[in-house]
Amino acid sequence: MLHRSSNIRITSKKKKVKTEINSKKYSGFIKLDVSNFYPTIKHCKILEELQKKISNPEIITFIKRSISTPTVSKSHLGDEESTIGVPQGLSISNILASIYLLKIDEQLKDYPNVAYHRYVDDIFIMCDYQSVEDISNNVIRKFEEIKLVIHEPNGDSGKSVLGKIDEKFDYLGYQFKGGLISPRTTSIEKLKDSIVSIFTSYKYAKDKNKEFLLWRLNLRITGCIFQNKSRGWMFFFLGINNETILYNLDRHIKHLMDRFNINIKPKHFVRSYYEIMYSKHKTTYIPNFDGYTIKQMKEVLVSCFKLKVDSLSDEQVKFEFEKRISKQVKDLLTDVQDFS
Repeated sequence: MLHRSSNIRITSKKKKVKTEINSKKYSGFIKLDVSNFYPTIKHCKILEELQKKISNPEIITFIKRSISTPTVSKSHLGDEESTIGVPQGLSISNILASIYLLKIDEQLKDYPNVAYHRYVDDIFIMCDYQSVEDISNNVIRKFEEIKLVIHEPNGDSGKSVLGKIDEKFDYLGYQFKGGLISPRTTSIEKLKDSIVSIFTSYKYAKDKNKEFLLWRLNLRITGCIFQNKSRGWMFFFLGINNETILYNLDRHIKHLMDRFNINIKPKHFVRSYYEIMYSKHKTTYIPNFDGYTIKQMKEVLVSCFKLKVDSLSDEQVKFEFEKRISKQVKDLLTDVQDFS
């Protein structure tokens, strides 16, 4: 539940950043990254803030023990409790980190003519370009006051960057440049590799099934609705406005069809984008597996999975269908907001 909640915040933040960039109100940006964030969080500071918000001493004690226990495979009697650092594996790690930075967040959100965003240790600020150095220096000082170090802006690490809003920069999975919003290059390459693997699996399959190849490929292109979630690359990166990326992906598939000498008619990324943007709840181009009839389920099971369904009850058909769909969509990117 906490993981889902954090992902919803990311999705919401992406939309807000996109809107603010498109508003043309800001000419500069500040992207700062905290060095070694979780291991350098001071326990005394967290506990001080928690005590202001939580009156139950047992909860405070529980949290203190959770963050103070030495993080080694075998603890020994006499091991000293740590007074610094929050284990990243805790379910409450992100919440504690947010509490630790609450005062800074409140102060920076009150800055005039500034758009401030932070996700965990990744800070992004939009402002007038003439002010980027002054504002970034002020932010760095505020973090130093709570013993946190920011990577040097425009330094060798590349993790903290100051620049003009029309220059290229990455934030929360997107690449922004001159008004164009694209997925990061690594995300595009990962998608391309996954498409190649679909063709390769078909090439080396003992029993080749062209219907299954086309179905898998279309699923990778369009995504789908399953268990009331929007799943797939296109849903996840719907915030893009660089359509050249989509045309290039369609050309990539055409190239693979020629390379593997396969004659099929797959769906297209470009049309998928427009269907989701403008006909999300009416389109039949994007499969909504939640709305499939028993007849449609049988058709998929027979044509794609070569399953004999004549003797199966409706409940058995539904079970076999959902089991196979679950397996096929498990590695699709998921827009964690409900399909609504």
